[in-house]
Amino acid sequence: MQVDDPAVLDVIRRCMVARIATLSGNGRPSINPLYFVTVNGHVWLGTADWTLAARNVKANPHVSVLFNVERDRSDRRVLRISGRASVNVDREVQRINERLSARKYMLTPGGLRHYLTNFRLLLPMHFYHAQSAAKGLPCVIDVTPERVEFLNDLS
Repeated sequence: MQVDDPAVLDVIRRCMVARIATLSGNGRPSINPLYFVTVNGHVWLGTADWTLAARNVKANPHVSVLFNVERDRSDRRVLRISGRASVNVDREVQRINERLSARKYMLTPGGLRHYLTNFRLLLPMHFYHAQSAAKGLPCVIDVTPERVEFLNDLS
């Protein structure tokens, strides 16, 4: 199966949070939920270079990313994309990721409604981002797919 398969694109389009599975340098597994976008067949996950996901990718580039449609309980498909990842801190990549993420998560009727409804709750996020920036650089975990598959429904 390929990333451009219609069933794969359907799940990716409807999924809001991807879960990246990584291994540390000594083989400890970790799964982290992250917002994501797709760019030219790659999966980009936004985070910061000091996070566990980014540190693990630097130690071991082999990752799997899991996708499921959270808002539709009748769609029980789980998509797994496995491949090699890298951590990219390039400012131009960050701008592209921010623009695509804004289009996916904020510039939709549901996204705008959410942000307007919860605006007072989002103000502290500015301080969180400032604190996060002091720890390190924003980055994109860039996953190059090598294997794409749907997992069997385990329920």
